Amino acid sequence: MKRLSVGTTWLLALGLAGCAFGMSTGEGADGSRNVNVGPGQGDRAQQPRFDRSTPPPVGPAEGIDIPTPEEFTLENGLRVLVVSRPEVPLVSLSLQMPGGARVLDPDQAGLASLVADLLDEGTEVRTAFELADEVDLLGASLRSSSGYDANTLSLQVLSSRLDEGLDLFAEVLLRPSFPEEELERLRNERLTEILQSRDEVRVLASQAFARVLYGDQHPYGQPLGGTQETVAGFTRDDVMAYYRARYQPAGAILLAVGDLEAETFRERVEDLLGDWEAMMALTPAFDIPGGPSGTTVYIVDKPGAAQSEIRVGRVGINAADPDFITLNVMNTVLGGSFTSRLNTRLREEKGYSYGAGSGFDRRQLPGPFVASSAVYTPVTDSAVVEFVREIGRMSEERVPRDELERARNYVALRLPQSFETNRDLTSQLGFLYLYDLPPTYYDTFVSRTMEVDAGEVQDAARRWLSLEDMVIVVAGDRETIEEPLRALGIGPVVVLPVPGPEGVGGP
Repeated sequence: MKRLSVGTTWLLALGLAGCAFGMSTGEGADGSRNVNVGPGQGDRAQQPRFDRSTPPPVGPAEGIDIPTPEEFTLENGLRVLVVSRPEVPLVSLSLQMPGGARVLDPDQAGLASLVADLLDEGTEVRTAFELADEVDLLGASLRSSSGYDANTLSLQVLSSRLDEGLDLFAEVLLRPSFPEEELERLRNERLTEILQSRDEVRVLASQAFARVLYGDQHPYGQPLGGTQETVAGFTRDDVMAYYRARYQPAGAILLAVGDLEAETFRERVEDLLGDWEAMMALTPAFDIPGGPSGTTVYIVDKPGAAQSEIRVGRVGINAADPDFITLNVMNTVLGGSFTSRLNTRLREEKGYSYGAGSGFDRRQLPGPFVASSAVYTPVTDSAVVEFVREIGRMSEERVPRDELERARNYVALRLPQSFETNRDLTSQLGFLYLYDLPPTYYDTFVSRTMEVDAGEVQDAARRWLSLEDMVIVVAGDRETIEEPLRALGIGPVVVLPVPGPEGVGGP
């Protein structure tokens, strides 16, 4: 008898399985054989046909119910908020300490992020490797980070390992060692990144844009990662001074979301963080930036660049601005979604870019509004014309009803995905409390979004999208783009200095 190979046997079995799935046979009352077609080829012809040329109707946008946290405050001033979500055996923690890069003088740019990077690189008890091994053994995630307005330490861990996770969390927060060798390693990595960024047109454009808007002496005009000059000069004493001043319970908020009980968690937090010393620190008083006036085109030269990076914008709003919901709908029409006007015009219709967009960056002080894209160098001037045209249209004419409805639905229907996980909820609640927004902010977010009308959008555009208050920054090959940009007559053209070893400002 011929033997079947393993491969032949497998193919035969697969074929028989397919036949068995496709049909079954049986014997009728008259002895005839019946063939019953299952969910295979024969069934497809009988399935109803759908008209795929028309998208299904969009259902009504529903509000979202945010759970009210249980709150308590330790004697040292630390606010603790707990939301019980027992459905999944996970707990997410997020500790936000106000400060970040916003409180730094220009000669300290990059210090806040460097301290955050060093925080989990060793403690008085464990080396960096031992700490990483312990986190891995718990199946946890421990992260430290720093932005413009806050320093954050976060933990995600199984609820069954919460006690061990909290021990590590407190150890990293209260007993970091900031080893000299780790500082040197991270400093060298940061300096290498800064050096490499000088070859990235995207980075050059963003940094120059921030520097033009805010100037060299404002923290928002400096990069979060610092410059080559500032980073090279940081010492361990600088790191310790920032840590002692900014990693403190005064004004800090600890959020805990997941499978835990508030009272039990309170006892653990009081035991671990109750002795955390409160030290008040002065915050430098930076003026609210006003930004330059009059449309000016700034060029950052990157010889031979195949693409130009375009930034168009101005100083915008702060995080708590009551106009944000209207501005959010307005920006969704302009550049806040894939079907927005900017992306449709520059990508779909003109083919200048792989994508274009815009947005308001919400910070403690007014952050930037920026519309941006990377475009093929020879069409740089044409792309700038399209930016100017689409931004101007927002003020000149009202948004058609169907386009406005699409934008409102886009904003409202996407909101629930921002609260899907425990980590999402800690992030959203942290945003509310960091910027002193009311706890009920999201309760009415959807209804207020759906009430925004075309007149409000146009009024908002006239206030915030006036081209007279915009700056245009283009990073690219000056030899190719300068004369065409001057010929547009949009405004004066200024060539910015090429970044040197000291770095440039910007986010």
